[in-house]
Amino acid sequence: MKHKHNVFIIHSITVTILLFLLTLCGCGSGGDGSLTPYTSGGDIQAPVEVKLVHGSLLVVSAVVNGSINLDMMVDTGSSGTYVPTGIFGSLDEQVYISSLCLENNVCFNNFMAWSSDSAFTQSKDGYFNGIIGVDLLKKFDLTIDYKSELIYFYDTLENGSSGLVIIPIHYENARPYTNVTIEDMSQGANLLDTGAAYTRITYSLFDSLNQNPEVLFESVVFNFDGSEIVEYVPLTEYCAGTACPEDIIVQIGSWPAVGGTFFREYLTIFRFSENVVKLDRYNDRSHITKSGIQRMGLQVNIYDASDIIYVIDDGFAWKGGLREGYEIISVNGIPINSLGYFGIYELMADTSIEEYQFLVVTPTGDVEDVTITAE
Repeated sequence: MKHKHNVFIIHSITVTILLFLLTLCGCGSGGDGSLTPYTSGGDIQAPVEVKLVHGSLLVVSAVVNGSINLDMMVDTGSSGTYVPTGIFGSLDEQVYISSLCLENNVCFNNFMAWSSDSAFTQSKDGYFNGIIGVDLLKKFDLTIDYKSELIYFYDTLENGSSGLVIIPIHYENARPYTNVTIEDMSQGANLLDTGAAYTRITYSLFDSLNQNPEVLFESVVFNFDGSEIVEYVPLTEYCAGTACPEDIIVQIGSWPAVGGTFFREYLTIFRFSENVVKLDRYNDRSHITKSGIQRMGLQVNIYDASDIIYVIDDGFAWKGGLREGYEIISVNGIPINSLGYFGIYELMADTSIEEYQFLVVTPTGDVEDVTITAE
């Protein structure tokens, strides 16, 4: 597999300072204890549609402060809510948000969010525009239906289910945790993190296991504060509480978490009102498919989808002739600026498409038409 890591991040920040909002709420950059956040409007039983990025990251459309449209990740692993500096200014400080409304017209009102410049808080279409953290999510009992790609703001299984598993959660630094066991050995408390595309374990933990599975693929992972190259393997005997999927893909990296490849096996309810997570196993796993990275062996820059940053040896992309450092102009005739980060991965994960035409610019400046066949 290819281990070169050549990520060049070039992005600009357009600063729009919302001083008039800060003046109205009487709060400075560090927040104001007099704020009283509240929810309003909508029908909590009406679902909110979800875009699944990489097959497990949850992105919803939100309208902030009445007019700003953002695609935001639903992240139980984040203690706070984040918005892009490119729109709200005030890098790494808090800004006042008068309202954040979802498509079911449920709104979070009168709260402080962190204004951040990161891979998950960008101001352009087709990319992560922010994070809805557990500070807001815990105001409801959150049902995540990975199969139907919907979120509800109430417990859809209040009457129970014959296959229901309930695990306790506790909070550390305002984030939800539960105990994890692997091969019947306790691994302590792990973060319950819908903002992690994959369930994560550390290299030291993986080396201590009896399992020795083949590495499925590698990728560059963009964490909130940086990036790292990680490996992915199938793992058995992994349990969060008493919930034990038969087989999940885990990411071996620098920190552990119960992530998307675990949750997508279940209809998942974060019942924050009782400090538990309810898990109802899906009988049909047809929604669980390979991500675009795994299927094609191609990774693009999370900041700029035109930039190819990683190509896995012997993957479809490698065999077709794509290489790190190539700049994508279009895929199947669709300009990369129209696809964005979300769009290109949705395209690459679509198994109904077997042939891809990449128009690229090589590092030497040559324009090439590269055909990729995904068998």
